[in-house]
Amino acid sequence: MPRILVSGYYGFDNLGDDTVLYGIMSSIRKRQPDAEIIVLSNQPDRTEALFGIKAVNRWNFGVIIRELMKCDMLVMGGGSLLQDVTGGRSILYYLGICKLAQFIGKPIVFYGQGIGPITKPFSENLIRRVVNNVNLITVRDEKSRQDLLQYGVTKPEIYVTADPAFAIDPELFSKDAGAKMLKEFGVKTSYLGGIKKVAGIAIRNWPSNNTYYKVLAENADALVRDGWQVVFIPMQYPGDVGASQRVLSYMKERAVLLNRQFSFRDIANIIANTDLIIGMRLHSLILAAHCGVPFVSLSYDPKIDRFVQRVGYDYEIDSVASVTYDSLRARILDCIENMEHYEVMMQPHVEALRQEAETSGELAVGLLGKRKSHPQRV
Repeated sequence: MPRILVSGYYGFDNLGDDTVLYGIMSSIRKRQPDAEIIVLSNQPDRTEALFGIKAVNRWNFGVIIRELMKCDMLVMGGGSLLQDVTGGRSILYYLGICKLAQFIGKPIVFYGQGIGPITKPFSENLIRRVVNNVNLITVRDEKSRQDLLQYGVTKPEIYVTADPAFAIDPELFSKDAGAKMLKEFGVKTSYLGGIKKVAGIAIRNWPSNNTYYKVLAENADALVRDGWQVVFIPMQYPGDVGASQRVLSYMKERAVLLNRQFSFRDIANIIANTDLIIGMRLHSLILAAHCGVPFVSLSYDPKIDRFVQRVGYDYEIDSVASVTYDSLRARILDCIENMEHYEVMMQPHVEALRQEAETSGELAVGLLGKRKSHPQRV
């Protein structure tokens, strides 16, 4: 039974990262059903309860070293682990885990990574020194591959695949369950016979001029006046609740805030019941695309722009720093008026992303098989 240790931003109640973890698990176990997966988590008990796998404290380096000694492979699991825009600690932590694994002699997989933004030469140098010595790299978009090359990563070969969330079987999403959860908050979806369409908004706090809160509020009011139900969906609890409440404080019309802690499955089920997503959170957009729901993006990070382009949207993307009422309103109205076009347009791109997401799991399990056939001395 192979043991795979997974490191990432897990146990922080971020439903996007939870979705990534489930996608990694799904793809690996599809090919290696007996794999024992252990996760480094900020809340090990909660992670174990959510995923039914073993989790250990990500801050206990004695435990981390013990698990590295016992594992057959370290997977640096999806998301934007190699970035320093939120501070330098993240990149030091994750590359520190890699250095420990390299010292012990364990193979390392960078799995479906999104790279950057990187703002400091020190970070680039660290990436070059550490990542050139891992065993397998898959990234979720071409620009991430180019970034690694720019930072001096020349080996191993860098494969462009897709966000691991696309490896989740969409049949696991339940519109029935999502509709019932929304009904608890007074939102009646078309699945339960409702006549008003549902627009979901997934926002996060982000330092800027803060005008985007008012811009979102004005556009949400316009949607309500147009006959829509507006629902604020927290992708990270409780942080996104505060951001949503700030938008609500500027609104004149009624909207609903899902002020409760949900699992990533719950949120996927809820998004499957929306007719439109306005998303600042990357995985609100990914889940929308996965469920065939048209979306309007609001970008705070290059990863948003990269994903939107991968699913076929070719318009100029609004950023939190420059968005205006008129620009966002025009984008929303275009999406509403051309919903069928966007649904059809996304389908082949999403199907390709699903297949590409599976490639990461195939390559990782293939590497594991090679290592088991040729065991290394530790």
